[in-house]
Amino acid sequence: MSDRLVGSAGGSAPQPPAASGDGQRSGAEAVRNRVARHLAVQVDGEGALKDRCAGRIIESALLLLLLRKERALPRAQKELQDYLHHAQPKGTLERVVADALLGRPCDANDVLDLGRSRHGTGARKRLLLETILGLCGLLPDGARPDPRSIGPRPQAVWTELTLCAATILHAHANWGAGRPGPPGDATYQQELLEHQNLLVRRLAAFPAGRVWEGNALAQLVALHALHTYRPGCELIREGIEALVRLRGPDGGVPFIDGQEVFVTALAGVALAPAPGHALLVSRMGEYIASRQHADGGWGYNETTTQTDVDDTARCVEFMRTLDETRFRHGIEGGEAFLRARANAEGGFPTYLRGHPWDLDMTAGAVIALPWSRHGDLLGPAADVLISAQHADGSFEPGWSLSMPSVVLRVVDALSRVPASEEDLRRRADECTARAVAFLDQAQGSDGGWGHSPGKDSDVLSTAQALCTLARHTPGTDLAKPLAYLEDQQHADGGFTSVPDQVGPRPLPFDFPVLADVHVLTALNRLVASGVA
Repeated sequence: MSDRLVGSAGGSAPQPPAASGDGQRSGAEAVRNRVARHLAVQVDGEGALKDRCAGRIIESALLLLLLRKERALPRAQKELQDYLHHAQPKGTLERVVADALLGRPCDANDVLDLGRSRHGTGARKRLLLETILGLCGLLPDGARPDPRSIGPRPQAVWTELTLCAATILHAHANWGAGRPGPPGDATYQQELLEHQNLLVRRLAAFPAGRVWEGNALAQLVALHALHTYRPGCELIREGIEALVRLRGPDGGVPFIDGQEVFVTALAGVALAPAPGHALLVSRMGEYIASRQHADGGWGYNETTTQTDVDDTARCVEFMRTLDETRFRHGIEGGEAFLRARANAEGGFPTYLRGHPWDLDMTAGAVIALPWSRHGDLLGPAADVLISAQHADGSFEPGWSLSMPSVVLRVVDALSRVPASEEDLRRRADECTARAVAFLDQAQGSDGGWGHSPGKDSDVLSTAQALCTLARHTPGTDLAKPLAYLEDQQHADGGFTSVPDQVGPRPLPFDFPVLADVHVLTALNRLVASGVA
């Protein structure tokens, strides 16, 4: 294996915002057309938009630790250490992990608060955080993750692998003062052997040289577990090779190796109304149709076998926007997939029926499924959305850090409630009015919005808030948020923002092209409303 840093296929660094020599504003249509052109040239010949995920401290630290354990690739170790030295931590966990790997003093006690999730997955999130801390030598005394505390149930493929790996690490680790090694009970040892064999089968089943299911974090935790009983084996060497190749221009390891299905579907919806891109958008639709799985759903990228509600809803929405007749079979399969995931109480989970429902997933399913054919599911789902609203009009973010993001998704979903559902339509309108009032109160003095009230404005949150207001508050003066976005536009037409996606929750990760996608979506609505 060569010990080298593989370069990025991504573009150059963002250029400074464009400045108008006469100080005049271009207007929504001109800004829209510039970002549409910038976005369109990023789509490849197959119709896919393959942006790179930015490097992240957690995955970079875990790869560095693995290389140290395996005594492998000293040059890559040096480059990862340099990355950790220069990377800006996004939150407490990244800060303490970077400090630990660089030999600086750190205190991890506050990190475990991140594991207290409101999404019904708190025990799994806490286990993952404790496992990361344990691998980094940061687990506080008296704390030790125990995967057996999480009851058996079907899980997403990466959750299953991570739980399996955590079980092995738990048995072999000596985390904290005076902690024992593996228990001597014969039954426990047999269970441990079964977990070890399962881990090997799962890793070996994925094509060699590829990041497992596209998920670098899950693969790294699994490789650390594999090292405890098969150090230096071929699966570890192949995994290291794939992860070293995955690094981008900054030298860091990203959370996932791509998100091209999700991003292409969003970009297709955004480009469809923009003039001059019909043939390109048609090719994007064909690409999305070709990535549908046998169960009718879609995953987030080309390599994963795990389908989910979010990607399926986005792909169905795109194909219906493009041509409902042409993509009829794909749309019908997607609708059947979504119906099969609905929980009895009306909400939709991310991955599997019976998991806790998620606000973004439920809203996405309501947007994707026609009320005329699926009203029996959509009425209870809309009720779930309305009931989730806070007293101030906001909603708890799920797969995003941005409150404007979840507000946009929910109010767009509630706009689908038909007038014939009189009581539900009234409640949906009241919910939307409260959400709009929340956005009014949360707007910054610069005309933009941040992740939450009081946070600095950013492009993604501003675009999502503007998108909501342009559709759901006709006649509102939106000159200030438009001016904010115009001031943020680069000379090449693109935009840059702080990330708002999280995975696993609440850890942020960044696909830079999403800033362009969401701005274009917002400006399409603004132009359609007559503000040009």
